Amino acid sequence: MKRIVLMALSVVLALVVAAPMASAQVGQGAAASEKAEGLVAAWWQWALSKPVEDNPLFGGDPNYSEEQCDGQPLTDASVKKWFLAGTFSGDEVVRTCTMPVGTQLFFPVANVVVLPFPDETEDEVLTQANEFVNSVLTDSELSMTVTVDGKGIIESKRIVRAEAPLFSGESPLLGPDSYEAVADGLWVTLPPLSKGEHTIHVEVSAPNVDANKDEPGIEGFFQDNTYNLTVQ
Repeated sequence: MKRIVLMALSVVLALVVAAPMASAQVGQGAAASEKAEGLVAAWWQWALSKPVEDNPLFGGDPNYSEEQCDGQPLTDASVKKWFLAGTFSGDEVVRTCTMPVGTQLFFPVANVVVLPFPDETEDEVLTQANEFVNSVLTDSELSMTVTVDGKGIIESKRIVRAEAPLFSGESPLLGPDSYEAVADGLWVTLPPLSKGEHTIHVEVSAPNVDANKDEPGIEGFFQDNTYNLTVQ
């Protein structure tokens, strides 16, 4: 099993991370990041909780299911949230999903989770997560596009970088035992969309990123995700 699980979707820089609360828009600095922390952990707990056949981190299947489109967080939140996801592979995916009206969207542009080895401290694994996101943001060939209904939002102050300190969860992808992990990334929070049809597109290319330190060579970091949403 790879020690670092990558995932992105959403807008911006390998995850300039979107802030989670309605009041926390990108560009509010530390305050926005602090509010996003809990959502970052909740997003990973949600994303890792599903088996492969229903998991939003796996893409490219033309039979992409409604189960994979289910962005309902595992725990209740004071404000209704709906999660979207990118893929482990970075391959282009197009997803057609239905989501409830009145829910905020929370998703990553680029994002990483690190599971510590028994002899590693929380600070050590957080440093690894930080270094990965830094490498995406400083890639000299970095390009990113995030649009909602054709309109770019990278300059909209709805993207923020946030990390999640050590959190725990359960995942059929990681075996029968519970896991502990930390995460870092760039995230987007969108207010509720109006009823009807909407399209969200996130595309990121950071070709000089070493996405897997355990393997020789430079893999790069890529995402190309389109969500065709029906809000009802």
